[in-house]
Amino acid sequence: MNKALKKIFLTLIAAALLFACVPAVYSSTPQSHVAIAVSPGELAQPGPVTITILLRNTESASATNPPASTYDPGHTPVPTSGPGDRTGRDGSYTDITIANPYGVTFNTSGVTLSAGSQMTFTGTLNATDDLIGVPLTFTVSWTVGGVRTSENVSCTIIRRNVSPVLSVTRTAYPVNAAPGAEVTFKYTFTNTGSVTLVNISLSDRYVYGRSASMYTIDSLAPGESDEFTYVMIMGSSTVVSSPVVTFYSQGGSTQLTYSVSSLTIGVIQSQLAKEVVVGEPTPEGVMFTLYLTNNGNQRLNNLKVTDELGENVSSAAFSLAVGESKVIEYFVHDPEEVRYVVFYIRGTDSTGTEFRDNTRSFIVRPYIDKSLEGLSFSAVTTSSMNEEHMIGIEFSVANTGSLELYNVTVKEQRLDYELYKWATLEVGASDRQMLDVNIGELRDLVFVLTAEDSSGNVYTYEAHVSAEDIDVQALVPTGDPKNNQGGVGVVDDDTGLGKKLDGLMTDVGKKLQSWFRVLGMIAAAAAVAMLGLAITELVLRRNSRANAKKSDKA
Repeated sequence: MNKALKKIFLTLIAAALLFACVPAVYSSTPQSHVAIAVSPGELAQPGPVTITILLRNTESASATNPPASTYDPGHTPVPTSGPGDRTGRDGSYTDITIANPYGVTFNTSGVTLSAGSQMTFTGTLNATDDLIGVPLTFTVSWTVGGVRTSENVSCTIIRRNVSPVLSVTRTAYPVNAAPGAEVTFKYTFTNTGSVTLVNISLSDRYVYGRSASMYTIDSLAPGESDEFTYVMIMGSSTVVSSPVVTFYSQGGSTQLTYSVSSLTIGVIQSQLAKEVVVGEPTPEGVMFTLYLTNNGNQRLNNLKVTDELGENVSSAAFSLAVGESKVIEYFVHDPEEVRYVVFYIRGTDSTGTEFRDNTRSFIVRPYIDKSLEGLSFSAVTTSSMNEEHMIGIEFSVANTGSLELYNVTVKEQRLDYELYKWATLEVGASDRQMLDVNIGELRDLVFVLTAEDSSGNVYTYEAHVSAEDIDVQALVPTGDPKNNQGGVGVVDDDTGLGKKLDGLMTDVGKKLQSWFRVLGMIAAAAAVAMLGLAITELVLRRNSRANAKKSDKA
């Protein structure tokens, strides 16, 4: 009995070894020209496998080219050809290629397969985890009678284990997008193991969110697949897709993780750097010079430039490669009224997406000869700063030019409000205004006057005054002594003279009043002290006389 069992056991071992040495059976259909085999057909872990592809020439065989009817896995392809110009016209297969995305190479160079024959081609595949348990497709192409023909053939390497295994792939389209464009992500989940997977959760932090699960699957049986599609709106910066999937085997308590390789979605930056130089106004108009530079990462095509009136600024459409520049000159004729010039740029980028941009607006006013403008402006103090930080200021303005001026406004550089405003200042007109201004502290004052002409051109003037100075220029004799009796100078009539003197008297009076108060207090204290001394002296003398009388009686 033991001998019989031993014999059966040895027989089984021999059969197993024989099965391992037998080539894998081709997978093909009866009508196909191509068959494929993989050896070994099962893997417990990543490793090399041999891919063998059989190509059959189903054309009618000729008498000079008998068909081969057997397949030898160890056979090395030997190029064959028909006699002379009969190759390719007698049913032979030429220009044979085998394409695949897995890096497997096959020696098909110069091979010709005659009608009715067949040939095998062998290559080695480095089977990674991602390639086990999923269909592997190869495309075989050949030319016969001048016609190019192709067939696809697939095989699957079976994973020989009982561990939970999940395969996840991710695709994205497009991989470069403009801000606001849609990017479609597709995630595919395949259970390539032999146990059911549960609680499958997908996250892609920079695509969907850092903490949220973007998709979940309750369970996935062995061999089953599931797909999920997500549309992301592109922002203003690149996005890195790094999917991470967590899952459990059915009945298990250990969380497993599968990470998909990162993919960067680039942001399309179609943009222009724009510089506009405005020339000096002339009676005819103003010359504008535009400097346009493509500082994005996309070529810009069919660019056209127009102004705010729709007039063409560029003579013809043009393109700008990345980093390329273009200079455009454009003359704006003297307008009848104020014009706000804007330049609009339109075109497309390298993806065909519409490109739109524009400059800021530039004011072009009806031409006015600024040399005709003239204005004098001055400011003087009329009183020093009082306890309320108020100071008296007199402003003088005069239109000495040939242009009527408008919105003539006075401000102090550090104060945020208008001190005074003349709506209109006609040619030859002048005016004086006296104001009390709260300046906050003793400091140098800078008064700024602005005025506009009829086209809106702005003119600016400044007057500097020290808050500690009292202007007494108006008190200095300005007449000619030779023309006055006794040689006495004439004092200018100054309507603010009384106020100036009042200010001086007020300040001196306040100071004297303070001193008088102090002196009065000192005098009162002295009087009290003297009165006390007198009373004390009287008491002492009275007591002295009384004591003397007592002595005499004794």
